[in-house]
Amino acid sequence: MAKANPSYYQTTAAVSAPVQYQEHLFHLFVQQQLEATNGANQLITVNPKLPQGFGVTVATDWDIRDGPEITAKVVARAQGLHQGSGKSSGAWFMSFNTVFTDERFKGSSLSVQGHLVSDEGEWVVTGGTGEFAFAQGVVTYKKIKELAGGNIRELRFRVVCFNFPKPNTLTKVGPWGGNGGTPFEIPQAELPQRLESVTIQSAEVIDSIAFTYIGLDGARRTVGPFGGSGGTKQPILQLGPSESVKEIFGTTGNFLGLNIVTSLSIVTNVKTYGPFGKQSAGNTPFRTTAPDRHSIVGFFGRAGQFVDQLGAYVRPTPN
Repeated sequence: MAKANPSYYQTTAAVSAPVQYQEHLFHLFVQQQLEATNGANQLITVNPKLPQGFGVTVATDWDIRDGPEITAKVVARAQGLHQGSGKSSGAWFMSFNTVFTDERFKGSSLSVQGHLVSDEGEWVVTGGTGEFAFAQGVVTYKKIKELAGGNIRELRFRVVCFNFPKPNTLTKVGPWGGNGGTPFEIPQAELPQRLESVTIQSAEVIDSIAFTYIGLDGARRTVGPFGGSGGTKQPILQLGPSESVKEIFGTTGNFLGLNIVTSLSIVTNVKTYGPFGKQSAGNTPFRTTAPDRHSIVGFFGRAGQFVDQLGAYVRPTPN
């Protein structure tokens, strides 16, 4: 007897980062049109002619619209079947995929199952694909309009999807400045995904920098200050919930015989903070701008009595 190739199954390490959930709410309307009528969108494929329609199997391709009128836009289709499942009383077992055709969710689907026994009730959402991968939820239905040979039901979906943590695509840009001081950077296990605040101490130059960020593991961390105790502590740069750092620029140059970071400005999608330090003639400018849909989420470099060298961590902005 031939043995199975063990490579047909693989497993991965446990997910260490917290799973993120997203809720989707849909208010839609499905039109059922019986066969042998104009615009029929279902077909009886099996009919054993038993009482209560027991065993009758019907293939469906119902229109799902964004409004209750038959002129509303078709945004999805209910493709599947329903089957007579009650021997003593009328009942239908429903099983269909809500296949989205609207450009916003085209290629995604939601799988629905349940029983149809009255004009209103509830079905379960058992899964999904595309935008709705790993979906769970419910959809309530209610018949709101009778048509010639058909009807329109109101559908209200409430679906929760979870997303596996995405691979870390963090990149380092820079650094700029001299090679004095000692290096500082964020440990691999604590890499950032969102910058929350920056604290700078400065006068003639950038004396020190500290910052708070949310890590890939969801934990909030404050690191630093990196540098010396000179200069004046500037007001904390506290980012708003939807604010992100898009660019930093500044200068490096000689100060007290050291090549260090002499000035720094931080640009967000809301405003520009700085300059901190002083932009003196003869200093060397530097600038980096995060690519589209990316943001600066932290800093690395070297520091001693001052901030000798500074670079930035850049990653895609979470949706």
